[in-house]
Amino acid sequence: MTNLQSWMFKINSRRGYVLLALTLVLAFSAVLARRAQAQTSSKAGYVTFDIKNALQTTGGSINDNGYIGGWYMDSGKRNHGILRAPDGKITIFNVPGSTDTFGNSININNVITGEWFAYYEHGYVRAADGTITTFDPPGATMTEPLSINDQGTIAGIWADSSGEFQGFLRSADGTFTTFYVEGATATMPQSINNEGVITGYAQFGQQSDTHGFVRAADGKITTFEAPGSTRTQPQGINNLGVTTGTYVDAKGVFHGFVRAADGKITTFDPKGSKGTSTYVVNDNGMIVGGYLDGNGTDFVGFVRSPDGKITTFDPHKSGWVLELGLNNHGAITGGYGPGFNEYPQHGFLLTE
Repeated sequence: MTNLQSWMFKINSRRGYVLLALTLVLAFSAVLARRAQAQTSSKAGYVTFDIKNALQTTGGSINDNGYIGGWYMDSGKRNHGILRAPDGKITIFNVPGSTDTFGNSININNVITGEWFAYYEHGYVRAADGTITTFDPPGATMTEPLSINDQGTIAGIWADSSGEFQGFLRSADGTFTTFYVEGATATMPQSINNEGVITGYAQFGQQSDTHGFVRAADGKITTFEAPGSTRTQPQGINNLGVTTGTYVDAKGVFHGFVRAADGKITTFDPKGSKGTSTYVVNDNGMIVGGYLDGNGTDFVGFVRSPDGKITTFDPHKSGWVLELGLNNHGAITGGYGPGFNEYPQHGFLLTE
């Protein structure tokens, strides 16, 4: 694997570095709540937000009311969950007893889900009033919640003692449903919509044999591949059943794709891209992602409109942009900084 391919593997995960171990190996792979000392600045249409003295601040997900769920890394490299309100106020939270807490996804009711660490990786859900409930599927040795819909249903990845990765659903009442793609050695759900439809990817034996899937609300699973793909990895699904993600061609180059609800796949790249990664699609068909520029040095953000037009952006010409959240009003959140695993990194909000 070249340095370029290795970097693209890293940035294609939903959180960039915590999922790196999963993606490389398997497919690509009482509450503390207080008002934070937040630093906010704006320039050229961007709002930058940081926790004081943080090495990294990241917006992980944004709902249609403008609330952001995410996390920040302190100077000791410990991670903490955050909830950012539309007025800029940030609430910090941690799962009691955790060494690290991440806020991966937020729904319309300001309920946040993510993972926390205490030797093993576990799941949690944080209610709007700040109450935190921890959870693991029965028999799990690792739990990675990645997405929550407006009904409070959570989708994610779990592993048992055999180390096999499978998918799970956790309903709002705490009931679990586990599932896997038939014949797969690893099943990696990434996103769930309000209809209960899930998208993700599954590995069949070798890493190069990776396919996308859509799981309907009734449990029926359909697999698919982007044209010319050796690895297809959906990352997001909207409420109309449209999915987006990344695929790798025979030369090891990363490209973006969008799959319509009827199964039609359209591939795309920003002009001059040496590697494209896409993350999320909203109900209007707007897609956000990032790409490695023609110099092979900067990872630049982009927005793809429903008509296929691509607009690029890079807050403060940082050189590295990771967008993880997009709502139906076109507001984007994520993080930017000097480079992967280089600090400081800042949270940002970009609105239309």
